[in-house]
Amino acid sequence: MKFTSSRYPQLVVHDLDVTFVDGEADVTTKPTIDALKALPAEMGVRAAGGRPAKDSSIE
Repeated sequence: MKFTSSRYPQLVVHDLDVTFVDGEADVTTKPTIDALKALPAEMGVRAAGGRPAKDSSIE
């Protein structure tokens, strides 16, 4: 899963062994993904991409 860091583009999260390069980091392990999602909003880290929203008009 790709994460972006808009506030700190070169952010390094040592505890999770994650380094953002130009505001992006690819993370593959579920515990690390969950930990990044739990970071405070002030850090500016968010998940990018993901699955598209379901189309509610399809039955």
